[in-house]
Amino acid sequence: MSDPSDTPSPPTDLPGDVAATLQEMDIHDLRETIIYAQELLHTHNAPLLQIEPFPGEEIVEITEHPGYTEVVKRQPCGNDCEDCPHGPYAYHVTREQHPDGKEELHWVLLGRDKSVDE
Repeated sequence: MSDPSDTPSPPTDLPGDVAATLQEMDIHDLRETIIYAQELLHTHNAPLLQIEPFPGEEIVEITEHPGYTEVVKRQPCGNDCEDCPHGPYAYHVTREQHPDGKEELHWVLLGRDKSVDE
């Protein structure tokens, strides 16, 4: 950056030496740093090892993707029906860190998975 007044203020939690190093980098190195930082974030968000079926559920497939895990599972409806478990349903799963520091898995229903034979 040529004009110091154009330099954005670093986040308050960012160590000063990291901010100084970033400010000295050229565009190529900054882009490479962003790519590397995103890869590090993805490794911290890989929830594969914590995914376990709940009672009555059947995990059909787990597929790792950069930054999330896709989980396909069958699950009971809770109505004691003869067709349980239902599905398969696909979920997008990530690890979320809460303000208190506790980490939990965040499940987002993608919908019925028609690629898995019933």
